[in-house]
Amino acid sequence: MKRLITTWSFGLFLVLALSVSQKVSAQPRVGVSINFQTFYDELSPYGEWIDYPDYGYTWRPRVGSDFRPYSTNGSWVYADNDDWMWASDYDWGWAPFHYGRWFYDPMYGWLWVPGYEWSPGWVAWRGGGDYYGWAPLRPGISINIGFGSYNPPYDYWTFAPCRYMGSRYINRYYYPYRNNVTIINNTTIINNYGGRNSRGRGYYTNGPRRTDVERYAGRIQSVRVRDANRPGRTSIGRNEVSVYRPSVQRGNDNSRYAPRSVQEYDRNAARAERGNSNRGNVEAGRRSEVTRGRYENNNNGIDRRDDRNNAGRSRGNREVTDGRTQDGRAVENNTGGRQNDAIRQRRGTIENARGNDAVSQQRDQQMRQQRDQQMEARRNQENTQRMEQARQQRNQQMEARRNQENTQRMEQARQQRDQQMEARRNQENTQRMEQARQQRDQQMEARRNQENTQRMEQARQQRDQQMEARRSQENAQRQEAVRSREMQVQRSAPQRSEGGGFSRGGGSRGNDGGGRGRSENGRR
Repeated sequence: MKRLITTWSFGLFLVLALSVSQKVSAQPRVGVSINFQTFYDELSPYGEWIDYPDYGYTWRPRVGSDFRPYSTNGSWVYADNDDWMWASDYDWGWAPFHYGRWFYDPMYGWLWVPGYEWSPGWVAWRGGGDYYGWAPLRPGISINIGFGSYNPPYDYWTFAPCRYMGSRYINRYYYPYRNNVTIINNTTIINNYGGRNSRGRGYYTNGPRRTDVERYAGRIQSVRVRDANRPGRTSIGRNEVSVYRPSVQRGNDNSRYAPRSVQEYDRNAARAERGNSNRGNVEAGRRSEVTRGRYENNNNGIDRRDDRNNAGRSRGNREVTDGRTQDGRAVENNTGGRQNDAIRQRRGTIENARGNDAVSQQRDQQMRQQRDQQMEARRNQENTQRMEQARQQRNQQMEARRNQENTQRMEQARQQRDQQMEARRNQENTQRMEQARQQRDQQMEARRNQENTQRMEQARQQRDQQMEARRSQENAQRQEAVRSREMQVQRSAPQRSEGGGFSRGGGSRGNDGGGRGRSENGRR
């Protein structure tokens, strides 16, 4: 018995230890492996590949001007083993939102750099008050113990009310981006990160804890992540989400892969392209270099490479100009006055070029300001539209609620009327039944009285008939007795006259006796 208890205790301890030590992992699909060429081929129909100086081949999606990664056309779902996962409704969303990183270029807009590790969402999180926010992680940012010191630029962030965190339509409730600075000052970084893939590499951020979100949004339905067989949009079912997440091959041979169509990085071409069309990403060119520098001083120096390159180009141009000037002075000293005109002409050309550069910079500044104003007007219009839509939705909800309440009141009134009518009908039926019973009782009483009267009348008539019959019988008997006596008298009278000698006297006595007898009968 002691050995059995020891075995059970050891088994229970082992199960608990395994359950506690099990790490939340973002494991790519086992047995399915791709390389960077798959990214190049699968994403080419949906955008352009650009040879970016700092990151190599980057991808720009062919989307509307309001596009923002991890914000547009998608929502957050809470997965069993991956916590908060971005479920994109784009057909190409399986790759750029779960591999690699996003960054913003002032001329090209949002660009994506491929990566090896799969994650539910490569974003940083903030929280505080009634706000939850997230921002794409830039290339080169490593999710590790020092991640808490990283703060994405202010215009990378998307904020939403806490109660809509688990909603499929969270994009309807985003706060305006112009409020980001204020919201950032009232929130803090959520350092709830962790989780490694099957090869033991790559942290990812888990976002706010489920219990914290449920305090605002109610119960969060957890879903199970199922591996899809082919690339495509994320499919969300009732209790599961299907996403294509293969493992990406590592190695130096990825350098031999390349997109079939690549654009060279050219700011001027991008500026012209963005100036002639509305294609691009959200808030193109709205950040000035001064504002960007103010919010990115604490970040990696990667953002400043373009500035350093531009500074290098400027220094090179100045060196070339200085060299040309020195050469001109040498020629002037050697060749004399004939070269002065050429030198002056060259200097004038340089000055004109510098003036043209200043004009171009001023024109660029004006264009940038115009774009900022247009973007601000567009944002205001979009915010107004969102507020109008929200107001209409509230009005519709209030109208639906009022209609529902009116319907409920009408239904309650109808039920009350039905109950009253039913009670009235029951009362009337009871009254009618009582009246009918009373009528039946009265009729039965009258019938009984009538029958009793008839029986009494019949009995009386029978008694009268019997009395009449009895009197008639008695009269008949008396008459019969009288006749009998008379006959006896008549029979007896002649016998007396014949029997003796006393006929006369006897006759007189006989007559007197007969007269006496008749008078007695008359008295009777």
